[in-house]
Amino acid sequence: MEQTKSIARRLVTLRDALGVNAADLCRVTGLAPNRWSQYESGERRITLEASMVLCDKYGVTLDWIYRGDESGLPRRLVERMSIAA
Repeated sequence: MEQTKSIARRLVTLRDALGVNAADLCRVTGLAPNRWSQYESGERRITLEASMVLCDKYGVTLDWIYRGDESGLPRRLVERMSIAA
């Protein structure tokens, strides 16, 4: 469960770094707002399919989503996330 909470914190940080609200992120990605809310709250672990959508749309990696490894992320995104966190 702690790992799910860590993932949830990263998802919130990503959205904040992107400067979008949850509704806008869901509109862009096609993810259901109620499901996204569950991912961000840590109530539910993000699925691989939803994670792949984030990777494709925002340039994040599965390693970052699931493990917190920033090494494959674009430098600019890492900088914005460090400010948002």
